[in-house]
Amino acid sequence: MRATAGLGVVGLAGCLDMLGGDSVDMTVGSSSSGSSTYGNSQAIQRVVDENSDSVSFITQDAGGDPQSIRLYADDELNSYSAGNYILNQALTSSGPFEEPDDVDTFPQHGFSHLSLNLYWMALEDSDIETTDDLFGEDIYALPAGWGLRAMTEEMYGNAGLWEELEEGVVNFETSEAASALEEGRVEAFVTYTSNFTELPSWAVEVDARNDVRLIEQTDEFVQAAEEFAGAGYDEMDEVGGWDQDIGGEDFPNHTWTETYPYLFSPDIPADALYEVMDICHTHYESMQEANPTILDYGDPDNLTFALVHTDEIPIHPGAADWYEEHDVWDDSWTRGDE
Repeated sequence: MRATAGLGVVGLAGCLDMLGGDSVDMTVGSSSSGSSTYGNSQAIQRVVDENSDSVSFITQDAGGDPQSIRLYADDELNSYSAGNYILNQALTSSGPFEEPDDVDTFPQHGFSHLSLNLYWMALEDSDIETTDDLFGEDIYALPAGWGLRAMTEEMYGNAGLWEELEEGVVNFETSEAASALEEGRVEAFVTYTSNFTELPSWAVEVDARNDVRLIEQTDEFVQAAEEFAGAGYDEMDEVGGWDQDIGGEDFPNHTWTETYPYLFSPDIPADALYEVMDICHTHYESMQEANPTILDYGDPDNLTFALVHTDEIPIHPGAADWYEEHDVWDDSWTRGDE
């Protein structure tokens, strides 16, 4: 798999290769290595490499959604994946995008790839049984630079819960999560299941090295998720992805959710994005072999569910062509300029 080693000026779409043919590079900003967005992007990258001579889908570790959005605005990426919560902050100049740190340049909607259901867990031998027990404990709420962390902070902040929770928050990258739990540096943590079935690679490592269990979310925490407009809310029958028995049969499994589209520069030719989407549609089973989180793209609707901010961001012409030809175009959407 190919992923760029560092950020610099990237070749944008339509570059002319040394042999005189048109070569389109999509340099796609993703969250940090080990995240679900990064894993999905690498699986797509591999299959596009195998099935296209004219398009490259290049996964770039940008460190988080806000960084991807900024790098695109600075012409250092021409595509990215971003959660709709952070995308909304960028569009409304709020959160990390408040003036003078706002951005005014955005790509166009491509296709959906990820839904994350977030929830709380604790070490098996801890005394934490419910979310009420989190106060005063050392806890992990995902990396400080992630959009999921910002979303969680705002959700609990609106409910008056975050200020006290934050006193126990320990910050580190997801690559440290398994060892931090082993060493007892934290007792409980926020994690997530990707597309209802799989764990991100960092949580797979947690699963392999630690005995953990679900904890019950009490009324204040459930209400915080239900009333928060910046994320979805789900009550799952079963939290998927874990090899060990994590319990949760005796109480509802409340989760807060985030969805992720890919977005692409209007400079990327329509036929190039159409080709990538057609490869995903045709070869999704091969992608699932590399990463089971990949959706069943044989169902065209699974490419559309995360297209949320369509009033502000149009649909890329290549994606629009694909949706129209597969009868999933929504007449409320706007087709972007080529």
